[in-house]
This record gives sequence, C-alpha cells and structure tokens, in this order.
Amino acid sequence: MIGELARHRCTGDDGTALFVIEHRHVFTSPGGAGPRQHRGAAWATLLNGEPVRYIHARALEVIATGELLVRDLRRCNCAPAAMIVTRDGGRERKARQA
Repeated sequence: MIGELARHRCTGDDGTALFVIEHRHVFTSPGGAGPRQHRGAAWATLLNGEPVRYIHARALEVIATGELLVRDLRRCNCAPAAMIVTRDGGRERKARQA
C-alpha cells in the first residue's frame, strides 16, 4: 500500500503554483498482538506523478526538467520533512527535527 505523507504548496521558476506530494510505501504483516505496519521508502512527485527531489527544506527540483520549486511557507500549512508524523508504539507523534 502507498500512503500519502504530505502535500506541499510550491511555486515554480515561472511563478506557477504547484503541489508536491510525499508518498511512502506501507507494508502490513501479522503479529502476535495484531497487524503491524512497516514503513518503506519515501519519495516525492508532482500531482501528475512526475518525480521531484529535495534540494533543502524550502526547495525541490523536478528531476526531468531541473525546474526549481520553492515551498510557499506563507500559504502552505503542511509539515516540513523533518516534522512528519511517525508511529511510536501505536501512538502517533511528530518526528524530532534533525
């Protein structure tokens, strides 16, 4: 299963508004106390599925074109990459910033 971690509102080189989606593989396995979830690889794409990579916390790059995307922190209420929610013993908590 693929889970969505966050959607980031960004601005492209030409000023167009774009959304970047962070995805993650999530695997479920049976366990003694019930099913367990295992988090797998994470990646980012545009809404159309085009791959994107992080340059730093505020900037991303469209891999195929090299277009620089800047996160619009004033209009985007999404969590920065270092503050993505994680699971700790079945409870959700915010990951600590590195």
